[in-house]
Amino acid sequence: MQIKQFRYYNDNLAYLVHGKTDAIAIDGGSVNDILGYLSKNGLTLKYVFNTHNHGDHTPGNQRLLNATNARFISCKDLAASKELTFETTSINIYETPGHTLDSICFHINDYLITGDTLFNGTVGNCFTGDETSFVNSLKKLSALGEQTIIYPGHDYVQPAMKFAKNHEIESSRIQAFLESYNPKHVFSTLSQEKGHNPFLRLDRPEIQKMLINNDLPVKTETELFQSLKKIEIWD
Repeated sequence: MQIKQFRYYNDNLAYLVHGKTDAIAIDGGSVNDILGYLSKNGLTLKYVFNTHNHGDHTPGNQRLLNATNARFISCKDLAASKELTFETTSINIYETPGHTLDSICFHINDYLITGDTLFNGTVGNCFTGDETSFVNSLKKLSALGEQTIIYPGHDYVQPAMKFAKNHEIESSRIQAFLESYNPKHVFSTLSQEKGHNPFLRLDRPEIQKMLINNDLPVKTETELFQSLKKIEIWD
């Protein structure tokens, strides 16, 4: 099973999951690129999925459905199924509420397509207002294998790394990650995220000290998450 990443708009990332003959589009906003890739590689689009229903992740749905015989399955129905088999490969579907109520992630072999739940270096905004659920979703993802490849819904690497570098992380670790960063193929490992993503390091004394120094509450994981979001301001 292969995963092809496509960039669209300024920083959105679309994905095509495929085997030898069939494919799934996830947040397929880069329609022309996806259709071209399908044609070039002799692939048939079978399904159109989303990680959540925000408009910047769904604009390609109808065009892809109109151009192919693919079937759309909603986030709600995918979450209910929890797992599906595609060309003999199991795809695990995790409910990860927080950014939205319907947010889901797709775990395919060693790859995790995370939408706007987990980015490379940061996490999504909590539009549900339920930071506790968001924290629990991140803990669920953090329990996966250290070498899991994180494929996010946006490329926020540069501002996220700047925030992390300025507030908590050793500059050498950030610099090493930035040197490997390629805007044409945006990813990280879960191990890297645990080393440089402040939102996966809420239990670290240096994170808590930094928040206390900013007169922010740190008594619970939810408070830590809320406090960190309050000071996460990108230039």
